[in-house]
Amino acid sequence: MDLRRRWPILDVLCECATKFPDVEVWAFGSMLRSERPRDLDILIIYNRQEDVAAIRRMGLWELSLPPVEIIAMTRDEESHYGFIGVTYAKRLMPA
Repeated sequence: MDLRRRWPILDVLCECATKFPDVEVWAFGSMLRSERPRDLDILIIYNRQEDVAAIRRMGLWELSLPPVEIIAMTRDEESHYGFIGVTYAKRLMPA
């Protein structure tokens, strides 16, 4: 399933994130299992907190339907919690 094509707001988010070379964008949650998710859960993995803040300011993610819910973790935090494995997250970018 091509999530970015299915929900164009994800494509917009990924395009915004390409401005930050150390950022990864992952999808997880109900959008991976349901035709009609309540929200679009996104994990942003980052090195610089400023990059995440800039991405959040770039779009009106809260106004999309379904709404986009963004959480952010450093690489160390993700590694510590094993978040990607636990949630079966799918990488959106870099592809």
